[in-house]
Amino acid sequence: MAVTGKTAAEAPLVTLTFVFTDIAGSTALWEQEPERMRPALQRHDQLLSAAIAGHGGQVFKTMGDAFFATFERPADAVAAASEMQRGLLAENWPTSTPLRVRIALHTGPAHASRGDYSGTTLNRCARLLAVARGGQTLLSAATASLLETALPPGVSLLDLGLHRLRDLPRPLHVFQLKHPDLAADLLGSGGEPAGAGKQGESSRTRFNPSELFDIPTLPAVVMQAMEVLQDPTSDAESVQGVISRDPAISAKILRVANSAYFGFARRVGTIAEAVGVLGFVNVQGMILGLGAFDAMRSDRLKLGGLWRHSVTTATAARLLAERLGRRPDEAFTAGILHDIGKLIFAVQAGSDYQRVIDLERAAGASSLEAERTLLEFTHPEVGEMVAQRWNLPPHYVAAIAHHHAPAAAGEETVFSALIGLANLAAHAVAEAPAPLAPAREAERLAHLELLGLDLADWLECLGKLTRANSEIDAFVSAVQ
Repeated sequence: MAVTGKTAAEAPLVTLTFVFTDIAGSTALWEQEPERMRPALQRHDQLLSAAIAGHGGQVFKTMGDAFFATFERPADAVAAASEMQRGLLAENWPTSTPLRVRIALHTGPAHASRGDYSGTTLNRCARLLAVARGGQTLLSAATASLLETALPPGVSLLDLGLHRLRDLPRPLHVFQLKHPDLAADLLGSGGEPAGAGKQGESSRTRFNPSELFDIPTLPAVVMQAMEVLQDPTSDAESVQGVISRDPAISAKILRVANSAYFGFARRVGTIAEAVGVLGFVNVQGMILGLGAFDAMRSDRLKLGGLWRHSVTTATAARLLAERLGRRPDEAFTAGILHDIGKLIFAVQAGSDYQRVIDLERAAGASSLEAERTLLEFTHPEVGEMVAQRWNLPPHYVAAIAHHHAPAAAGEETVFSALIGLANLAAHAVAEAPAPLAPAREAERLAHLELLGLDLADWLECLGKLTRANSEIDAFVSAVQ
């Protein structure tokens, strides 16, 4: 779909699937065997032109051996790409080595003007082409998500995960087109150095978490409640005046206060009473936890597992704090919030975070190793960013950032180790009777040493945590 005779200001915005191609290693072939490359390129042009036209596409530009085409339907673009690759593989090339073409597909809006297109969609397609290898066809998630079951017979998609491409502010979720004739060594992103462009340029760069993940804003009532809860002159009535503005959060707090988790003999009827019996810090922890989970609530995600682990960790933190002479209510709050980075991953990294979980289970890798391998960042790093953006107290920020490596927490080493050990206790109870994975066992021993605790203290915590299972279930049910 090309539009002519328009100025840039008048250029209409159209949504199309773009297909970019070029021949890998063509410069070397032209230098070494130019006489053979001339007929080879002619045949290459014939094959690609026929495949594009045969599936309803339009070539809007060629440059050297590169083709730039558009398709109205993503399924047609995939069918054309598949036909191109299979036709190229079947050809008897006059050159000493077969021509290997890389192809990239991306769907999105672009400005059409004077027979050409411009916009960020084309930039993304070009960057995707730069990381493909000769013989590979790569698709963005934007294209893959529109295909559903509309794939040619024998063709499927391989999920390659998030790729951070040069000059792009966010990673691109990449898929590879698999067809029956595809060589096994072209599956996945191995082979040539990841991100190598046509001249060997590096396409990857180090991002900060804030450039990759959006930090949700806490509900206004949560921010207002935090100010009141942290004000030493506030009383229970003033806290109630703020929290009662949000009926949903108020109802959840009352359900938790009246659940078996706290086991009060009489019913708690108002927020002021809840503050009175639970304490300011416990209510603060619940408010923050509820606000965080509600800010990232998604119909497509079930966050019950994260809620349960957070509450179990908070319970273990309370038990350990009592043993260590620390404030149990502060430990409880930090336990609720310690995995806020995982919540960001679950909501914003989607299927890639599921791949992290799968890698952790299958390879026995630690969660940090799996996250750094597939997402580049770890949940403590992302969690620290969130905690700082929300202006949480420093000891909570430290526990979120360093519960796996408390020695790096400076003055908050002991508190961070306490939360880290509580996190391990929650995992141990959830995964019993299987032992902790080796990486977690090494953490457990280091945390016990930092805290001056021994095996008897660990087993006592596990026993109490196991016996609190039904109360933890009650807490989780009350907040969902």
